[in-house]
Amino acid sequence: MITREWPMYRVVLENHQLLPLLPRFNLKLGFGEKSVDEVCRTHGVNTDFFLEIANAYLDELYVPEEGLALFSLSTMVDYITSTHSYFTDIALPVVEEKIFRLMAHSALSEREVNLVTDFFNDYKEDFMAHLSQEEEHILPYVVELERQSTQKEPDPDFIQKLQTYSIREFEKEHDRLETSLRHLSELIIKYLPPFDDLQLCHQVLNDLVALMKDLVDHADVEDKVLIPRVAELERKLLNRETTA
Repeated sequence: MITREWPMYRVVLENHQLLPLLPRFNLKLGFGEKSVDEVCRTHGVNTDFFLEIANAYLDELYVPEEGLALFSLSTMVDYITSTHSYFTDIALPVVEEKIFRLMAHSALSEREVNLVTDFFNDYKEDFMAHLSQEEEHILPYVVELERQSTQKEPDPDFIQKLQTYSIREFEKEHDRLETSLRHLSELIIKYLPPFDDLQLCHQVLNDLVALMKDLVDHADVEDKVLIPRVAELERKLLNRETTA
């Protein structure tokens, strides 16, 4: 398990899978001998929050719920928003470029090429719609819920909304997004003719696997930590108002 005293360069050198986390915290390479704590403080990052996310990212058996419960929902929302930016600005464009390059240099029929590209474009549209829903509706709601919970007299309109809406309604989306990526990998491995550019094909498959794992880890933070905390806060705020 990573600790705050570890040199940050060693953390990344021995755990390359953490590289996608760095831009989400606005951490750049060139750490020198600075510890994790020194690097985080230099960049205005909460060290404990970074460690919780990093250790959960590295170890599937690591349970982040208790540690992440120490942080405000706003801190988690900021991290989720940064993760969305990583997906849309870095991870997804990299996969997209390689898939289309693989199709352009393949001997596949036009129907087969269209099958892959249409599948990916449909997935991308679905994925972007999911992120947009989160950022326009879900995450602002979470921040406002946390704010309202600190008010002596919460906004009556917000309390009325709580009586007809729960964060649990949002919980079902992630499985479908992960399954779609898995189906794309199956399509390439199982149903299409062999590709001449085997190296590029393997890069595409590796990128899809990495993106799937990233989505699973991201969904775990939302489904296992964020949503239960939001649901509990909803319940407490409603109970407070009904007993007032």
